[in-house]
Amino acid sequence: MKKKIALVLLLIILFFGFFGLRAALSVQAGIKTANKAVGAIKLQDLDATKAYLTDAKKQFSSAQNSLKVLTPLRVIPLFGWYIADAQRGTSAAVSGLNAAVTLTDAITPYADVLGLKGKGSFLGGTAQERLSSAIETLSKVSPKLDSVGSDLEQARAQIDQIPTWRYPNILPGKPGQKLSQAKSALDGIETFIVDTRPLVNVLPQIMGEDSPKKYLVLLQNDKELRPTGGFITAYAVFNVSKGKIESEGSQDIYSLDASVLKKVPPPAPIAKYLNVSSFNLRDSNFSPDFVASMNQFQTLYNSSTQKKNVDGIITVDTQFVLDMIKVLGPIDAYGTKFTTDNVDACGCPQIIYQLESFADQPRGTENSGRKDIIAVLMQQMMAKTFAAPKSTWPNILTTMLNSLKEKDVILYFKDANSQAAVERVNYAGRLYQYDGDYLAINEANLGGAKSNLYIQQNTNLKVEKGKDGNLHNTLTIEYKYPRAMDNCNLERKGGLCLAGIYQDYIRIYVPKGANLIKASGTEVPIAAGEDLGKTVFSGFFTVRPQGTAKIQVEYSVPQKASGTYKLLIQKEPGTPGYSYQVDAFGEKTKTFPLDWDKEFKTSI
Repeated sequence: MKKKIALVLLLIILFFGFFGLRAALSVQAGIKTANKAVGAIKLQDLDATKAYLTDAKKQFSSAQNSLKVLTPLRVIPLFGWYIADAQRGTSAAVSGLNAAVTLTDAITPYADVLGLKGKGSFLGGTAQERLSSAIETLSKVSPKLDSVGSDLEQARAQIDQIPTWRYPNILPGKPGQKLSQAKSALDGIETFIVDTRPLVNVLPQIMGEDSPKKYLVLLQNDKELRPTGGFITAYAVFNVSKGKIESEGSQDIYSLDASVLKKVPPPAPIAKYLNVSSFNLRDSNFSPDFVASMNQFQTLYNSSTQKKNVDGIITVDTQFVLDMIKVLGPIDAYGTKFTTDNVDACGCPQIIYQLESFADQPRGTENSGRKDIIAVLMQQMMAKTFAAPKSTWPNILTTMLNSLKEKDVILYFKDANSQAAVERVNYAGRLYQYDGDYLAINEANLGGAKSNLYIQQNTNLKVEKGKDGNLHNTLTIEYKYPRAMDNCNLERKGGLCLAGIYQDYIRIYVPKGANLIKASGTEVPIAAGEDLGKTVFSGFFTVRPQGTAKIQVEYSVPQKASGTYKLLIQKEPGTPGYSYQVDAFGEKTKTFPLDWDKEFKTSI
């Protein structure tokens, strides 16, 4: 009898062991194949990527079926937890791969337009004509995004059921950390796909599919930082019809300012530090919220004798121009070859030096014959983009998307649906309301010099539990200005005033209701107020070339320091990814560049 029982137990063990081993081998094979898919997409080979993804899905599906046989073992204490986790993990993988396959199917017709190797449907004509054709059929992608979003939601629901604490990081490979990263990545991808759908829906309309559109493009000089990304130096008007883009010309901003008939009193800091009595278009981007600034710009622009009825406003900064030239190569305009070569005179790329030369020369001198430089540059960039070899397009698209994410390009549309779509993917430069701690440092260079070309900045936010149980924050901002001072005399006969005295009006946005405890480091004492649904601490200070400065602000936030601590840090447009560190309840992050808005969560 005992032998029979032992034999039965052995057979049961062998039975379950067989399916367990089969599942493990299938998972191992699926991981290898999925890695091959990642390699294929890096090589821009869409067909190979789709083939590998399909194979990986089959392998994980096989593992999923094998693991179903082990379901009875889930009743076993402790051991059953890991059987359940394995089933959830493979189910999440199948759903995630299904989403990936659907997505590659959706973009396959656009393979040629995207510069990928695949059987695209827009192989004929010029790149501009292929793009126009793609815009026409883009609406067909939207339903597939619904399917992708649904699969990702299922994957997230499965992986969220796997507790991280079961996989401590003391084990080889730090499985707990990898599980947390997978959860975060999946959540981010799902959010992006869901949020992208409205933009896909309105993109044909934005690109003039139904009716021609006219857009005002503003160049913001991020080396002379202003609240939405930089001092407005020039503007251009572009017409867009069925994906085809043509310039209507451009001028410097001073010419447009001279045409404004309506005189409006400026905000107090503008009047005080710039010593002006009326609000100019060039200074109108004074609100950190891009929509608020563009509404103010539009109010002044409406009284200009040169006003055109535009459907939206797009801002670009010099960093965007530099990044595009890095991909496209040198661009010729007005007999000058604009390059990324370094120039000793400024310690900066030649394209930046040329743009600063255009912006910095006294009115009516060298730049008088180059008022349309921005339109010419943009037109040349577009021409070079459409003439670029197919292999370059992924890099071009990546650069454009990164510029939107990093706020070197910001979008504003009068159409409510288009505006809602770009706000949803954070391409609209908004200051968002947030359910948690919040920080946005916004600065305005009101000294005229291009000091932000050289200013270095490090920020540390220390968060503790206050005596009242609320958050107690200490913000420290350190500035270094390593460059020697230029000749900034207005009567100078030559040379550019790039490294001048940094005169900075600073605003620090924190959760509404925050209480200022103490502050130091500014010449004009930090004052507390309210703006854009937040508490704002504002002040003024200067940093001389080869000098330093340190600002420290201590404040309490009316949020209980318990449970999960959440923090959103929003980046100011035009800033070059300044260094940040967060020390929340003794848990320090590594120093990181604030390239885009970032959210942090930690248990208290």
